Amino acid sequence: MEQISKNRKLPRREFLQAVAAGGTLAPALRPATLGMSDSASPANEPSSVAPAERHDDRDVVILQNETLRVSFDVHSGALVGLESKLTGWRIEDRRELARSFVMFAPLPDRHFNPILGEKNKLASIAKSADGKSVAFVWNNLESEHAGRLDITLKGTVTLDEHGLSFDAEVINHSPYGVESVSYPILGDLTVPEGEKALTRENLAYAGMQRVPLYPTFTNERGYFGVDYPIQMVPTPGRPFVLVSTEQQGLYAGAHDTSSKELIEWTFELKPGYENSLDNKNPAISSISGHAVSLVFSVAHFPFAAAGESAQLSRVVMQPYKGTWHKGVDVYKQWRKTWFRRPATPAWARDVHSWQQLNINSSEDDLRLRYEDLPKIGRDCAKYGVKAIQLVGWNNGGQDRGNPSHDTDPRLGTKEQLRDAIAQVQAMGVNIILFNKYTWSDITTEWFRKELTRYAALDPYGDYYQYQGYRYQTPTQLAEINPRRFAVMCMNSREWRKVCAREFRKSIDLGAAGILYDEVQHHGSANYCFASDHGHHVPANVYAGDALLGADLRKIAAESGHDFLFSGEDPYDLELRHYSLSYFRINTDHTPLHRYIDPYASMMVAASGFNDREMINACLLYRYVISYEPYNFKGHLDDFPLTMEYGRKVDALRRRYKEYLWDTEFRDTRGAEVLVDGKTYANYS
Repeated sequence: MEQISKNRKLPRREFLQAVAAGGTLAPALRPATLGMSDSASPANEPSSVAPAERHDDRDVVILQNETLRVSFDVHSGALVGLESKLTGWRIEDRRELARSFVMFAPLPDRHFNPILGEKNKLASIAKSADGKSVAFVWNNLESEHAGRLDITLKGTVTLDEHGLSFDAEVINHSPYGVESVSYPILGDLTVPEGEKALTRENLAYAGMQRVPLYPTFTNERGYFGVDYPIQMVPTPGRPFVLVSTEQQGLYAGAHDTSSKELIEWTFELKPGYENSLDNKNPAISSISGHAVSLVFSVAHFPFAAAGESAQLSRVVMQPYKGTWHKGVDVYKQWRKTWFRRPATPAWARDVHSWQQLNINSSEDDLRLRYEDLPKIGRDCAKYGVKAIQLVGWNNGGQDRGNPSHDTDPRLGTKEQLRDAIAQVQAMGVNIILFNKYTWSDITTEWFRKELTRYAALDPYGDYYQYQGYRYQTPTQLAEINPRRFAVMCMNSREWRKVCAREFRKSIDLGAAGILYDEVQHHGSANYCFASDHGHHVPANVYAGDALLGADLRKIAAESGHDFLFSGEDPYDLELRHYSLSYFRINTDHTPLHRYIDPYASMMVAASGFNDREMINACLLYRYVISYEPYNFKGHLDDFPLTMEYGRKVDALRRRYKEYLWDTEFRDTRGAEVLVDGKTYANYS
């Protein structure tokens, strides 16, 4: 990129051509009006929609291709225009509402110290020679409560066949840390012309969460803590969001596999509701003298300390035309660049079913002894069920004593459990042991004397807590005596050593695999601020998930076991380590994660006593059936209607395996089903 000298005088036309061709605009050269029209940018490219009349191309630099047209203010760097050429949707429209960035650099005596992009002009702007990217630099940033700070924000925006990419780096030479940077920001996210509703869509527990943005807006934080109604959607479990109507939308995704930072997809309704009784947005451009807008910003949390630099995760935006599937296809294309399916035992890849069985809860409901398990195995063999997820086998029962994976002497000896596992597996039924490493039970002496050192700490030096779970007795169901948990730091090598020792106990028992319960989240903790865990202070707790997954995989490989790693709804990055995902669904389920990964092993619970519709959903969405009578505390004989229908469905899947199992899942794409002339939704 060529720098334009601030001492050289240029005629206006030559000046504009220099910027359009890749020059850097220095502050001293900025005229009052800098016309960057279509003729001064790589504009003459095909468009499926005739371009709408431009209504303010003064002082802007433009990037565009056949899909998108984006413009930035050359003085502030604010994103002033964003238009889908696929549909003509002016996604970002009113220039006066445009924003560049917002940063927070807390002071020792005042945590609330924002740095507002609108109060910080660009130090330089440069467009690349190929016309595909623009580089921005803001430096010596003016903060609201500490004056100018020696902080630099560098941003590069690139438009190519993969979408509109935003890369940024924070260089912090100030005496204060930089906690968060909101970048990019759409200050005026619009509803497409002619549409009556706008919805946010994202992954949530393997399905799709749909939350209204317009004409109503759902506030997801306490109204007492925010200035405007707000929605915040965190990564890594939700790596992208869609802003959509029925036939078009905008994809925004975090294209970074490192989990080095938390990102929150953030939506705000300004100035607020027109009618708060029903969460109704104002349907006009201004109300009571205040501009009405939806603001979409991407909040990064780099926690760059004084003297540190931090590279923000890449964010990609791309408009699409069609149903939500077209938006998710953007993510799927990027996913192909990094996803490699982990090794999985052959039996778990084929058509099969499971039983989940709890033999003890945290309230000492001792249901079965280890020596009784062969009877359960014979029942499974009779029904053709290939695996038992054994829950509550550990000392203290389910959700008690974590992370202990010792056997419980009240249920029998370790040798008895090992022998029972061997007997059951000789019948062709695999034993999968319930494991959990996310928490530590704070009621144990082990935690109080040792494990507290490995708990994730908040900025005040206290460990994060999780509420725990309630089992069976009125006292615990009334929230009087549940076991509370500490959230553990996955970036602590010493904690991962504890997990490894506990995991080896499942290997030593001869199990065919584990199901890591709650592998997908860390409760109230996103960052750990402990200074003695061997990580950056702070560190994103989720970054340690991949480290633990690799550790456990290595142990299993060294043992020679053909071992199954499964978990409760592993987020997408975790599917590099966990081969099977288990979750529960209901009637509103949209199989979003199945669409993202058509071939992954995914399993759902069937607990109804004539559970035909749940089993039909398993057939539609290629889910393994997990039989769970009496909420996984009963026996397969307890619900014969469910077993009969489930066996028929699995027999059908085996007979037509080429079409129902060993094939790409496409959801409803490629076909339309009508019943009595009306669209029917429940098909794939």
